[in-house]
Amino acid sequence: MKKLILISMTLVALMMMSCGSSKTAIDPAQAQAIKTLLEEGQYMVMVGSMRPLSSSTMSVSLGQKMIVRDGTVSCYLPYVGSGQNVGYGASGYKALNFSSPILDYKVEYPKEDRARVTFRVDNGDDHYRFHVEVFMNGKTTIDVEPRGRDAISYSGMMHGLEML
Repeated sequence: MKKLILISMTLVALMMMSCGSSKTAIDPAQAQAIKTLLEEGQYMVMVGSMRPLSSSTMSVSLGQKMIVRDGTVSCYLPYVGSGQNVGYGASGYKALNFSSPILDYKVEYPKEDRARVTFRVDNGDDHYRFHVEVFMNGKTTIDVEPRGRDAISYSGMMHGLEML
């Protein structure tokens, strides 16, 4: 009986060690393709879920995306949150459905397996700070900080513009 328990515990320990030490290998070709898209500022992120500041994660409908092309960001993203300083009525409130020039576009590589893109946008309705975290497998997180509204995050996959 003691021998059976010892063998079982050894197997469990080995399984835990193998799960804890497994590291996903980065495909060099895919990583280079993602870096090229980011450096050229020519990509889109297809969004699958959003996480409002004061709520849990929600799925979004198909076709929600952010497109970065030629120094402009085009957002077609749902927004859930409250506003502190928001125009109403005839102001033409756009939330995160707009196309505007990008200000201060910067790409950094804090770790080997990811890139961080930051930029600002003023679409006439609000000022936004975008923080985009892109992993070298294409998984992407977009954190948006509007000046007059609650922050919101989106998760999705990065693609080249040939998907449009």
